[in-house]
Amino acid sequence: MGTTAKRLKAMPKGPLQIVCCLVFDNKNRLLLLRRHSEDLGGGLWATPGGRQEPDEEPFKTAIREIKEETGLNLKKVKYLGTHELQMPHGVAHMKTFKTRISGSAKIVIDQEEHEEHQWFDITDLLNAENIIWGLPTTLLDFGLIEDFETDPTLADGSKAILLS
Repeated sequence: MGTTAKRLKAMPKGPLQIVCCLVFDNKNRLLLLRRHSEDLGGGLWATPGGRQEPDEEPFKTAIREIKEETGLNLKKVKYLGTHELQMPHGVAHMKTFKTRISGSAKIVIDQEEHEEHQWFDITDLLNAENIIWGLPTTLLDFGLIEDFETDPTLADGSKAILLS
């Protein structure tokens, strides 16, 4: 059974609870990971994120997913809001978080889930190809294109701070 089939079989009843983690650097670029070609959304560029475990606080899910998928040890992220999404296999409630790291932070991707990482200028994402569904809309909905042009706060490793 492939990775996608295992994940679908393990999905709980009702809306899927997921997090989306928007990790920006000090040049206002967004970290995206290219999903493994054999996984759900294979070949698409996506943010770190994933399924919230039962009884897990959403912000802890965000911190965990960032660590698992990028190797970054962040302590805090800022909650932006929740969207209801119609996914290929049902409804999902996606909680979106953001943080910012310095350009010197080392990214170590989980190669079972992702093939590579890249920093994208967020204004270029509006017309980019192979971007996971809904990401440009999420950036616009939360006003992040303007927000990150004026917010210089950094969140490096264990010294990550809550953005305001």
